[in-house]
Amino acid sequence: MPPSFDDHLEATLQDCNNRINSLEGSGGSDEEMLDALVNRGSVLSMMEYYTSALSDFEDAVDIIIRMETEGKTADAGSFVRVFVSRGELYGDSDSDRLVEDYAIASTRLNELGENTKFYDRKKVVRMCLDCCEDLLDCGRPDGTAPFVGKLYEMLVGRDDVWSKNRYLEMMNISAQSMNEMGMDNEAMEYFSDAVVTGHVLLEGGVLEDAMSLVFALVLRGDLEQKKGLLDQYFIDRKAAISLLEDLMSMNKLDDLSLLIRLHQDIASTYLTLNMVKEAEEHLMREVMLNMDGAEEYIREYVDRDRP
Repeated sequence: MPPSFDDHLEATLQDCNNRINSLEGSGGSDEEMLDALVNRGSVLSMMEYYTSALSDFEDAVDIIIRMETEGKTADAGSFVRVFVSRGELYGDSDSDRLVEDYAIASTRLNELGENTKFYDRKKVVRMCLDCCEDLLDCGRPDGTAPFVGKLYEMLVGRDDVWSKNRYLEMMNISAQSMNEMGMDNEAMEYFSDAVVTGHVLLEGGVLEDAMSLVFALVLRGDLEQKKGLLDQYFIDRKAAISLLEDLMSMNKLDDLSLLIRLHQDIASTYLTLNMVKEAEEHLMREVMLNMDGAEEYIREYVDRDRP
């Protein structure tokens, strides 16, 4: 039987331990010890030994601080990797520390390139996307700006399929950040760019995640409804519904809740405009998806008109 992934991790961890023991015994350089701690901390994180991993990254931060005190500069890839990794590990228990570490890491993003230590272009892009998502989850959309800036640098002008799909993710993140900061017009522009990009990828048969396009359509629709642009709202809602229905027909939609909610939303809007026939179409579709949910919704709507 070939070695399992866990076996490879165990072997790699042993190599990392041996490397660190060797450096401690021979008095290796700060850079060598820094890289060794990053490697071991990364392996420990993959093995879900989070407390031990955090200890390694804490020690790595101490080395960076000592180097800076002595007038030395840590390699940019090592620097960013240490603070992003420590921030991720703090994320579940201390979001303020995550935000702080990501902010420190962002100060040297401009030094990361195609082949930086611990990163290549795709890893830089993925790291920046992940950091943005974490910051949005923490309610700190203002912190995404430097990571989005780096994404623009790495993605704009790239025509390969991987980059275009990541560009779609970047547009959604930019739009969501603007939206959460109350910058509706800017958010609308970014969502519109995401919708155009998503449709081009969809028509070319190379859209990796249809939900990225659904997300852009739904959130742009929310903004359109807020601005009273109901014609555009209906177009985007129906486009999102059509995509979700297609996914369902291919058994690729695990959760029907969003599709049900969109049918409810569009039906409710039609009813407020006294367009009963149009509303019934979506309510009946919801009946087919979720009988109990539709009955509850109709009852709630009817009760609103009762004295």
